[in-house]
Amino acid sequence: MNILIAIGGKEYSKPTLDLGMKIANSFEATTTIAYVGKKISQFSEKDVSVVHQNLDDRELYRPGVRTLEWAYDFLESKNYIKKKDSGVNFNDNLIIDEENSRMRLLLKGSHSNKIDLILRTGEIIDQLRSEVESNSHDITIIGGGGNKGMHHKLVQFIDSSVMVVKNYSVNKKYKILLPVNNSLGSNKAIEIAQQFAKSKKMAVEIITVLENKSSDEELKSILKKTEKKFTNAGIKNTASILEGDPVQSVVKYAKDDCLVMLGVSPKNPILKYFFGSKPISIAQQCNCPVLIAK
Repeated sequence: MNILIAIGGKEYSKPTLDLGMKIANSFEATTTIAYVGKKISQFSEKDVSVVHQNLDDRELYRPGVRTLEWAYDFLESKNYIKKKDSGVNFNDNLIIDEENSRMRLLLKGSHSNKIDLILRTGEIIDQLRSEVESNSHDITIIGGGGNKGMHHKLVQFIDSSVMVVKNYSVNKKYKILLPVNNSLGSNKAIEIAQQFAKSKKMAVEIITVLENKSSDEELKSILKKTEKKFTNAGIKNTASILEGDPVQSVVKYAKDDCLVMLGVSPKNPILKYFFGSKPISIAQQCNCPVLIAK
């Protein structure tokens, strides 16, 4: 498993990083933590490079350095990164250029062969899509605040599962809400939910939504098989059948102590962008974290 956690400002990124690392840890996943900053013009970069001897100037030269330092300190406080000796701290000079828009922090003095801290510069959508394509990430985890249109584009065009972390509290006890259907993405969501629930000893609520269609009996069968799968795995679970509009039913059922995990349909991404997607609508309307598997 290969996971990408996208962070922004320090104030809003703690829930994203906390939940992201919990998921990564449950899978023992290789993890990339990335900050995307605006690309400095050639003229500005030339001016700044003349005077970037001190820390403040270096922050201008490499946007996001302080945010990356904050992420480093957070990982260390949670023991995801451990110092070999107490004399080694975050060091700007350990950031190396790997390509035009990507820089990586060498975790010198720490033992972690599964965590990378990355700085990228440019448009957020383009840079995260490039990161996913270049490193074959399975799940991209992003914050739930800010521009909803950007989240829409990320889910639509990034070739990985996407988790939108909204209103997550590090002190709250969560359960997994797993809506299942007959899509390929639903099978992936079931796999992710099972692994995370088993690792974190979380309860799972499995639901399916009937719309009085010919597929209703198939959905009932999928619900029953999923319930049996979790029970056989020793995971505490309940199974319920809802009726009505899938989006409104799931949004109404999901409480603020839920982590919703569901699959996306294989519809053409261009059509989904213009005509919408049920999982994306659920992610936008729910007041809790939502993972869209694909």
